[in-house]
Formats: sequence, structure tokens, C-alpha cells
Amino acid sequence: MSLLQSLKAWFGGSAAAKLDAAIRLHESGDLEGAEQAYRAILRADARHADAIHLLGLIAHQRGDHAGAVKQIGAAIALKADVAHFHFNLGNALAALERPAEAADSFQRALELDPAHAAARVNRAGALAQAGRHPAAAAEFRRVLDLQPSADAQNALASALLVLADHDPAGAASHYDEAADLLEHAWQGASDPMAARLALAFSLQQRGRFTDAAGHYEAVLRLQPDNPKAHNNVANCYNQLGRSAEAIQHFRATYRLAPAFPEALASVLACLNYDPDCTPGQSADEHRHWAELVAAPRYPRSVRFANNRDPDRILRVGYVSPDFRRHPVSAIFTPVLAAHDPAQVETFCYYNFASEDVITLRIKSLARQWRAISSIDDDALCEQIRADRIDILVDLAGHTTFNRLLAFAAKPAPVQVSWLGYFNTTGMASMDYFLSDPWSSPPGQERYFIERLLRLPHTRFCYEPAEYVPAVSPLPAMTNGHVTFGSLHNLSKLNEKVLALWSSVLRAVPDSRLLVKTAALDDAANRERFGGICGKHGIAPERLLLQGFSPIDQVPATYAGIDIGLDPFPFCGGMTSLDALWLGVPVVTLAGETIASRQSASMLMNLGLPELIAADAAAYVDIAAKLAGDLPRLAELRAGLRPRFAASPLADYAGFARSLEAAYRQIWRTWVASPG
Repeated sequence: MSLLQSLKAWFGGSAAAKLDAAIRLHESGDLEGAEQAYRAILRADARHADAIHLLGLIAHQRGDHAGAVKQIGAAIALKADVAHFHFNLGNALAALERPAEAADSFQRALELDPAHAAARVNRAGALAQAGRHPAAAAEFRRVLDLQPSADAQNALASALLVLADHDPAGAASHYDEAADLLEHAWQGASDPMAARLALAFSLQQRGRFTDAAGHYEAVLRLQPDNPKAHNNVANCYNQLGRSAEAIQHFRATYRLAPAFPEALASVLACLNYDPDCTPGQSADEHRHWAELVAAPRYPRSVRFANNRDPDRILRVGYVSPDFRRHPVSAIFTPVLAAHDPAQVETFCYYNFASEDVITLRIKSLARQWRAISSIDDDALCEQIRADRIDILVDLAGHTTFNRLLAFAAKPAPVQVSWLGYFNTTGMASMDYFLSDPWSSPPGQERYFIERLLRLPHTRFCYEPAEYVPAVSPLPAMTNGHVTFGSLHNLSKLNEKVLALWSSVLRAVPDSRLLVKTAALDDAANRERFGGICGKHGIAPERLLLQGFSPIDQVPATYAGIDIGLDPFPFCGGMTSLDALWLGVPVVTLAGETIASRQSASMLMNLGLPELIAADAAAYVDIAAKLAGDLPRLAELRAGLRPRFAASPLADYAGFARSLEAAYRQIWRTWVASPG
């Protein structure tokens, strides 16, 4: 029965013949004729609520939603107990983007007619539009209970995905519930591909990356030009350690959606993991990104009103999404605390929506704090200029939530790339890249658009988290065998790395290899990774695979590791710092790039150059000799933390003075420049 037929039935025998005729005109689509008929009824009876309501419905059908609200409201004033009056008022209010009022109208309709299924569905939608996401999900659950169907399941799943965005504490359960619903309902949805994408996204958010990738790939077989599916499956492959496939799909995303430059930036980030990508090729790719994405934002000419006094206090702005529990903050926070206010006035520009205890600490240390996640690049540039920043420092590079396009517009006289990324930005508007002699030996300049600015000892120092335990005894002394270990992102453990590690295990009989990373919680990926290890001769009984642990429990893993094995070409950063602080020596293979020399720089600052290999054979030899001398290994383990604490890696004040001296040097260079 149609809406108008149901109205006609409600009028019953009391409805006048003229109203009956008017409704027939309305049902036939003759809105003009129906309007004239309703108005004729009202000329005879100006308080005829049904005719007034139906005129409001015609206004709504014609797109005059404000007129509809006025008309239907007048009908309700005369006859407030008709559910459909409130239902249609809700529809008109929703069309006017007044969802809270619409939800109230649908609720009144349901109070009058609890079986009004359409009112319940529309109320759920209005609640979602009003931002009342828990209430919307609850209403969709009632819809599903009353009228089980694939559409109802999909509607509830969609509401749960939105709710997850607004309820981080409950996000895991919301994604799980959505995935359970969609696994049974996506094929029966009115738009099966959209529902399947939602299923894949739910699985992706719960770390079921292989399952999610399978659904994304199935969508792409039917919709090969779907950029969302390409981008999301690329993210899954990246998490699974399948960088080559991730790069392929990120490139496809950008080809199909050039207005989404983040996909091309993701290609750059993935190239750092690719053992077959030469430093020169990587540099070319970064320059290509800049030509396509950043160059259109370069200013044609730029003048700054900054006071050119070479010796005054400098205003230094730090831009990052990682002023929270993050590796960048573990390196940056002690430096911020050690800055000399007589040399620099610090501004922190935070590009992330949520805060944690680390955020609060950094906020307390900064001279000025700016939350910028809700403003666009132009507004950010205006803020930086208004703050009269002298030196603007990027701490993200081509990582997630970066603001490189603001840097492209050159809002500060001097711009520096430091931390968070290990390669050139590719941008002509970025003046310097902060490094050190060990991370950037002579000749590395050819891979950077920026000028390399080398600090005397190290490009970073390290503050251990409050939950990091004391150094444990050497596990080999009680285990009876040596355990090599890696807690790196699985993307770093490419087949060339695994082949080299297999050689290490062959050189040290009865040794074990412990690999711990969240990507191994994915059962299919765990099996895939184990198969690759087996292909390279690492027997299952020598392989210890561990998945995710809460961040405060991860350091305890090092109590079971004797020697850390560094991957390549992207070696450890925070993983190496953590290992060394916990007494675990790290064997590294130093390459040409900063990404391949982070651990080497640490070891040089610790006075342990003998742990740095120049080639694969030396890597195996260093690891085997360490494993073959347990007394020396135990002594090294016991002495590493004191050695670390006395090194430049833990000299926060010394590092801050070196950094401030570098800032002063480049500021004076700018002051002396023309313009």
C-alpha cells in the first residue's frame, strides 16, 4: 500500500468525496491538480488538517521544504495524534538539514505508531546526521530486530563504522560487530560492492589484513578503477610487509585520483623499504613527487618581515602529528625540554586530533602551542607568518598526517627537515636536512634537494619511556642457545634480509631467531612469512614468531634476546635505540642512505664500530663471533646502558646546544642573503 493509499484508508468513510478525488490526483503524480483540489477543500473548511498536511507533502515533493515544515506544522497544531504527520514533518526537517528536530519528529511518530518501520529507519539516520552516533546505532539495532534483512544489517554496520570513528575506546568492538554483520549481509545489500568495501575496511581496522585484502582485490576484479579499493588494499599490503604490492596499488590510486596526493607520498615511504630501489632512483621519485604535488604551491616571490638581527632570540616552529606516544616524541621531547630560552622561543604545531599524556608534557614544555589538525594549509601558513617564525622544522616528512604542502608555500624564512623521515622531501622550498657525520658520510648530498646540515655527533638523542625495565641477564646463559631478535616492522624484513639472517643461523648452530611484530597476528600472513623463512633455509623449529603486545610490555621481549639483527636497506630506529638501552647489541649493515645508517650512527656514538658491517660476509662474521663468546656478550650487555647514558645519545643538553648552534648558523646565512 502506498503512502497516500494508507492516508486514504485512515480517512475511511468520514473522508469527503472531494478529498478522495484529490488523493487520487496526488497518487497519479498530478501535483498541480491535487493542490487545487486540496485548496478547494480548505476554502470550505480552513481547519481541515488532512488537506493542510497533504499540501505540506506536495511542498516537500517539490523541494520547498521550508514551506512543507510550515504547512505540516499547522496540520499538527490542529491534529497532533497522527503519526504520519510527524513522519512527514521529520522528512522535511531532514531535507532542511535540521537532523536533531527531524529525529524528534520521527520519535513522536513512533510514540503514536510503534510499528512505523520507516519512521524508525529515518530516525536512526537523523540521529547519525545529528552526531548522536550511539543512539543511531541503537535505533538501527531495533530496526534489525523488528525487520531482519540484509538492508537492515548493512545499515547497522554503516552506523557502527561511523560510531567507531567517534568512540575510540569502543572502536574495536564496533568494527568486530560491523564485520560480523557484513560477512553475512554484503551480498544482499542494495549496493553489494559498497557493502563489501565496508566489510574489508572493518576487517582492516581489526588487523585482519589478509582477509581485508582478499575482499578489496575481489572488488577490484569487478571495479578495476576504484581508487578507494586500490588505496586501502595498498595499506593492507604495507601492514603485511608486502611493499612491492603496496607500491603497485598506491601508484594506481594516484593515477585514478590525482586529487589524492597522499597516495603518491605513500609510494615514496614504501620505496625506503625496497632493497632493489637505488638511492638515486629514490631521490628521483621524491623530486618527481615535488614537481607534481608541491611545486604548484611554491610562491613566485616571497619576502619576510622578520627582524634580521643575527643574534636575537630565534622563533623556532616544530610541526608534527606525533606529539603523543610515538618514536618521534621519545627523541624530540628531551630536546624541547633542554632548549635554552635565551636562544630559541619554541612553537609546537600539532597535527593530530587526539592527545595523550605525552602530548600534555610536550604542551607544557613548548613556549607556544598550536593545534592545527582542523585547519587547512593556507590557514596554517597564515598562522606561521602571524607567529613570525624564523626557522620552521618539519618532523614528519612523507609520513601520515604530514603538512609538507604548507612547507611548500614557504611560510618561514628558513625551513628544515628533521626526524620522522629518513630521505629528502624533494621540495625546493625545504632549505636544510638535519643529519650527522655517521648518518650522512661525504657524497650523500647528491640524494638530497636540501642542504645537509650535519650536527657534530648524532642527529637525535633518546629518552627511554617510563615503563622500560632494567637490563636483564643474558638469556643464552640459561637457555643454552643464542637467540637473535628483531622487533621491526615486517616491511623491513624483505627476502634479502631473511636470506642473510639464514646465513647467520647456519653460522651459529642451535641458535634461534625471534621475530615480533603486530603483522604476525594475521594468521595467514604469519603462515606466509614462515613459508618465506623456510624457503631461505630457516627451519620452523628455529623460528620464534610473536605478534602484538601493548606498548608498555614490548621492552620485556628483549629479556629473551641476546643479539639484535638489523634489517636493510631500512634499518632500525627506535627498535635499535630500545635494544641498545636494554643491553642488546645490534649488528647492522651500513648502506648509502640515512635509512640504512641509523643504527651505524648509534653504534659510532657508543664507541662500538666493530658491530657495523660493510658487507654481508662481515655481517655474518660479526654476529657469529658475538654469539661464540658468551662471557664477552654478557659483559657487553651489562655495560651497554652505562655506556649509552654517558654517550651523546643521552646528552640532551649537549644535543640542544649543538642544535641551537646549527639554527644560529643557518639563521645568519639567511640574514646575510639578499632580499
